[in-house]
Amino acid sequence: MTSEHAERVYVVTGGGSGIGAATATLLRERGAEVMVVGRRLEPITAVAARTGAVPVVGDAASPADCEHMLATALERWGRVDSLIASAGSGNFADVEGTTDVEWARVMRTNVESAFVSSRALLPALRESRGSIVLVSSVAGVLAPPHAAAYVASKHALIGLGRSLAVDAGPAGVRTNVVCPWLTRTDMSDEVMGHLGARHGGDAESSYAKAARLSPSRRVLEPVDVAELIAFLACPRSVAVNGAVVMADGGMTAYDLSVTAMVDG
Repeated sequence: MTSEHAERVYVVTGGGSGIGAATATLLRERGAEVMVVGRRLEPITAVAARTGAVPVVGDAASPADCEHMLATALERWGRVDSLIASAGSGNFADVEGTTDVEWARVMRTNVESAFVSSRALLPALRESRGSIVLVSSVAGVLAPPHAAAYVASKHALIGLGRSLAVDAGPAGVRTNVVCPWLTRTDMSDEVMGHLGARHGGDAESSYAKAARLSPSRRVLEPVDVAELIAFLACPRSVAVNGAVVMADGGMTAYDLSVTAMVDG
């Protein structure tokens, strides 16, 4: 049976690691043509070597780099069917502890990359009546402590996604936002290690504690989120536009405040 992804062209920013790399891998396995974009040469070439994707070194927040990305895709395949914007970065500070430099870095990586790459690829996506998937976070609807820039950026991605859905939808371009909960990526390993060290533990002890809090009793693997992204990017999800989809094992449905009172 032919895959719904066969011969479709996907551009994945932040494609060198984590959810982006998992998505690129999954799409290639299902017959898609994939371009992986990232600022660091080694990770994206490793993904490309493993999967057969096409690596492009570039900053998705740079208009010039995004124009190069688009030109490369059009020269090679003549079309772009979907943009998956998964570039991301975090921070460990509240508002007072966040420097101007840190704020600008997180906003550029998380928000400007999605905005600039979407703007650059929209003409091609209108031609193909394609789709955009933005990777936000449960921090786009909730606010963990000591992550002011990260939380603000992930909230902004939801607003950007909804605006794209409304403005580009009439031209046939669907945009949806995926909000993963804790997923085993390099960035999460760093966060979990940071939290674990506060209590005399390590990253694995933090992951285990988080899993116990989840209604699904597990943290996510990158491929779990990639499966959802792949569905939203392909024509089978034609009815879905402007959605904010939680990939969280039920965490945002769970009232932890009541649980804490009940459990004492």
